[in-house]
Amino acid sequence: MKAKSLMAGALVLGVTLAVTGCSVLDQVVGRDDWKDWTPTQTSLQISAGGSVTESIFDTLDQNYYNADELQDLVARSVKSYNAEHGGHAISVPAYSAENGKIALTLVYRTPEDYASYNQVSFADGPMLDVQMSGITFPDTFLKVSGSNLTDQGVSSDEALSHKEYSAAVTVADHVVQVPGQIRYLSANAELINSHVAQPKLQEETNASSETGLVLPSNAVYYGTESDTEEAEPPAKTQQLMYIIYEKDAEQST
Repeated sequence: MKAKSLMAGALVLGVTLAVTGCSVLDQVVGRDDWKDWTPTQTSLQISAGGSVTESIFDTLDQNYYNADELQDLVARSVKSYNAEHGGHAISVPAYSAENGKIALTLVYRTPEDYASYNQVSFADGPMLDVQMSGITFPDTFLKVSGSNLTDQGVSSDEALSHKEYSAAVTVADHVVQVPGQIRYLSANAELINSHVAQPKLQEETNASSETGLVLPSNAVYYGTESDTEEAEPPAKTQQLMYIIYEKDAEQST
């Protein structure tokens, strides 16, 4: 009888969906449009194959660079990095600076290329590999189910026991999309949806730099070591954001 009731309920739901679209299903299981998510602020998108796409959105300070100068800086910096690291370690598929608004996309071949080029801590891969890289994990995590937090005080022992999961560790200054269901987050992060997290908003400081606009990719502005030895990039606050996720089944094959 129970099986028949479930089948009957499924048929009713199916007919309702055919008439009303997905709104009823959204109410039943909760809407989560992660596949439709498009970055509108500086973000990293990690692919199932390991490449990293950085989307940068910012405002150009004309006191320091005009649009053509910035584009030239980006091109020379990437060219220099690729000359040292081989082939197409970094590509620049999109750049625009309309009305002083910067929109820049860089694609990194590997997580290591992103970390090296930007001179920041960054890792992504199977849980055990990230742990073996020497990265220290926090003591507690937020537990996630779908697009909701279910527990805000989970021990790292529980989170790190899932060796079948993957982990992304990045400087907490941008949105991050991972190729799987987020299962745990560090306490300084919050969910956007089941695959996307961002740093928790904090009060802005007045520590504005006199060096002008500094995008997340400091190398764009200050060059790599092979470009110049005169200027060091400004030190970044290395507060890290941790995302532990289970790769999507269709992407893990």
